[in-house]
Amino acid sequence: MTNAFRSLLFVPGARPDRFDKAAGSGADTIIIDLEDAVLPDDKNEARSQTLGWLEGRDDSVMAGLRVNSPRTGDGCRDLGALTASEARPDFVMVPKAETGIDIEIVSEALDGDIPVVAVIESGRGLRRAFDIAKQASGGVLFGGADFSASLGADLSNWDAMLVARGTITAACGAAGVPAYDVPFLDVKDEDGLTTQTRRARSMGFSGRACIHPSQVAPVNAVFTPSNSEVEEARAIIKSLQDAKGGAVLHKGKLVDRPVILAAERTLALAGH
Repeated sequence: MTNAFRSLLFVPGARPDRFDKAAGSGADTIIIDLEDAVLPDDKNEARSQTLGWLEGRDDSVMAGLRVNSPRTGDGCRDLGALTASEARPDFVMVPKAETGIDIEIVSEALDGDIPVVAVIESGRGLRRAFDIAKQASGGVLFGGADFSASLGADLSNWDAMLVARGTITAACGAAGVPAYDVPFLDVKDEDGLTTQTRRARSMGFSGRACIHPSQVAPVNAVFTPSNSEVEEARAIIKSLQDAKGGAVLHKGKLVDRPVILAAERTLALAGH
């Protein structure tokens, strides 16, 4: 199971003055955004400053990079500049993923050295969610804002997005990679953030993207496993190890692969 993040904080690639502050927010990782957060005329400067910061950052700082779609010139320039630099983000996020081939091409461009997180944000992408998740070694983010806009649906209405969320978590579960939920857009509504994040966790999401540092702590709190959940997960993994390849029994019950994957996910989120 790929390691999962509880909170992923976006920071605009055109605002390098915010990179260090974002890194100190308590988020499990930051995502420097070269796509939606950067105006077309600012792409080159943002790309240069972002790669420079990534090259010089402390190894303890987890940071991913959202490039532009590889179907665009800006996306190709992002990938070319990244591979030519010494920058090594912890993952590369690919927006507007519509086929597994989109992700495969990016992975090959990166020589398979950097995990790739796909963003599904269209009906076409959702139709191919299982293929995309299979290629996305770092997981899949639900790009709910663009997805809902393409449908004329209401992102704030949980039921309206239920099929999309369910499809993405199912695809990620099949591929053994984490699913991440769309950012909650009302940064002043902490109660709403917490309520929706609990729903996301119950559906199988491993974490959530954030658009403001104030969202990090509530999201982390929801996705942090309790002590009892951690102990149960440890016990399941110990039963797996004790079985030495045979049938896994825990508390007198046969444990199948989905339960083991869930235990591994719990320990990953708990940092064990």
